[in-house]
Amino acid sequence: MIGDLLTVSYRSRVCLADPVADLLGIVQASRVRNLRLGITGILLYNGFHFVQTIEGPQNACRELFARISEDPRHSDIVAFGVRKIERRRFPDWSMRLISRAELLETMPELRLLDLKEPQDIERLHGRVLVELSY
Repeated sequence: MIGDLLTVSYRSRVCLADPVADLLGIVQASRVRNLRLGITGILLYNGFHFVQTIEGPQNACRELFARISEDPRHSDIVAFGVRKIERRRFPDWSMRLISRAELLETMPELRLLDLKEPQDIERLHGRVLVELSY
């Protein structure tokens, strides 16, 4: 529904006991749940932080972000992009993981994921779409 779409972007510190297994579990569960809820987005991981953008129906995005905020695999969560949108940036990705290796290879200047402002996430989205749309 146009007008009912929301995007939420946040950065969090990663708290993973087994990074490989935990990331695999997060992505697998997210893809199933997000497909059911009509949510799309990206998840960037640099070994220390997540930067995630989710987009979809307002209620679904708000509920998902509330669940993420309670998830012990995240700490120091900072939301820096919550707004209504007309169209999705990532309509074909139920949850696209951009791993540390992929991030360093294609966008080395983003290795710290030091994003603090809404315009930072817009630049990141543009770069992801140019560099990693396949």
